Amino acid sequence: MANHPNHGRSPLFLSGTRMNHEQAEDTWRGKGVDDLSLVNGFVYIAEHNGTHIDAPFHLHPDGKSIDDIALEECFGPAVWLDVSTAGPCGGIGPDLLERAAANADVKVQPGDAVLLYTGWDDYLPDDEVTYLENHPGLSAMGAQWIHERDVSVVGIDCGNVDIAGDVSMPAHRVLLRDGAPDSYTLIVENLRNINSIPSHRFIFNAAPLPLSGATASPIRAFAIIN
Repeated sequence: MANHPNHGRSPLFLSGTRMNHEQAEDTWRGKGVDDLSLVNGFVYIAEHNGTHIDAPFHLHPDGKSIDDIALEECFGPAVWLDVSTAGPCGGIGPDLLERAAANADVKVQPGDAVLLYTGWDDYLPDDEVTYLENHPGLSAMGAQWIHERDVSVVGIDCGNVDIAGDVSMPAHRVLLRDGAPDSYTLIVENLRNINSIPSHRFIFNAAPLPLSGATASPIRAFAIIN
């Protein structure tokens, strides 16, 4: 799994925490049950690894933590836009977003999730360096375009919604900080296979785990097609 360097190397499976079923059955043999096996394991994962959703608290000291986010903010109507012409380290701005919406014949509505297809997940798993260090992202004006449309969630198939190498993180600041704690757009990163969704309008799930005080949470992202 590709991991942004700011978030540490994980997930890690702690060896020795899972027995196989034959070993587990040995635990029960002779105790009146000879065909029962229970196995479990321990996995350590950073809040921002894998496909995950960022809470406002990630950037804003007074923003909501992940357990304060209402589920209806993370599940509902969505569109996906093809912005793959942005290219390496390219900025996804208002003009590109407008063209992508027109090409998809969709209108971004208040409360929508907007998923941005850059095609950058094609570099996984073979070329993590390109995936993490050369990806496109929202420009400050592109993030403002998203935020002004009262979008609930913006997702991208890159390791960061900001342009690779832009340490000022303008998109994060617009989406999670500028309007917080009262107004914000949640961010989903490391999406996969956005362009495999057969309709440009669908239902999207990005529900997080209710981790107390967390800045983000891994999610199982999926689309529901009517």
